[in-house]
Amino acid sequence: MSSPTPVEFSVDVETGDTRSLRLAIRGDLDYDTGATFTESVNAALDTHQRRYGPALRHLHLDWAGLTAIDCGGLSVLIGLRRRTHAAGIALHLHRRPVRLTRLLDITGVGGYLTGPTATAGRGFAASGDEGRSAPSP
Repeated sequence: MSSPTPVEFSVDVETGDTRSLRLAIRGDLDYDTGATFTESVNAALDTHQRRYGPALRHLHLDWAGLTAIDCGGLSVLIGLRRRTHAAGIALHLHRRPVRLTRLLDITGVGGYLTGPTATAGRGFAASGDEGRSAPSP
């Protein structure tokens, strides 16, 4: 019996407009990929800001392709929340697999990550439909 081929970690821009940006996360978000996650998301946010100015109000993260997450992954999510919150951007976590939902529930940070944002329009600091997917078999 062969083991499943691991999914290479990636953060891909799916859609974007003046006020929203949707990113898809695939693979394991952990200690080893946390820096890549942060760099990729920051690059997408910076590109959006150069294109549209400080108009972004919603950052949608699609987690359907997440295969694993650990405390290192949770740490970079908290760091992302600090950046988006300071800029008045709401963070939305879509299609969360059970493993992510469970980690957010156990640690109690789910509400913190998606809670109300700071006053809108301040731009980025340096650098909803909170759907859950069906449980994995």
